[in-house]
Amino acid sequence: MDHNRERLAAHILPLSVANDFDTARTEWTLIGVEVSEEFDSCPCGQDIKEHCYIRNQLNGNTTYVGNVCINRFIGIETGNLFAALRRIAADDTANANEDLIHHAFKLGYIFDTEYKFLMDTRRKRKLSPKQIAWKKKINRRIIKKTVVQRRSST
Repeated sequence: MDHNRERLAAHILPLSVANDFDTARTEWTLIGVEVSEEFDSCPCGQDIKEHCYIRNQLNGNTTYVGNVCINRFIGIETGNLFAALRRIAADDTANANEDLIHHAFKLGYIFDTEYKFLMDTRRKRKLSPKQIAWKKKINRRIIKKTVVQRRSST
């Protein structure tokens, strides 16, 4: 099955304030990502395992779409977010990339000091046992989507 713009628009428009898809798609912001083991269906009809949860900034409605639709139609760049999410889910000592670190901080999964630590160590191969333990703790919180701080809605 192909990624169908019309089917996606039929799903997004009733949840939006705008009446046309090109305007409506600018109302949405990414609020979460998830990789699932089983296939689900994107509103466009495509089978997906990578879910992008979005919220309408004007009316608060929420829904999800697949990673292709979030980039192609909604225009939100997920970059390497899913690759890093898969990497740290498979190995909690792995390094998160910049996209995932920014995402986790924006959603309040990590504190300021943890953000700085992950950014400083994201390309390092050798960490002390204490640093590895801290990284594992942070990575598990990111995977479980545990909110440790409330961020403003900007």
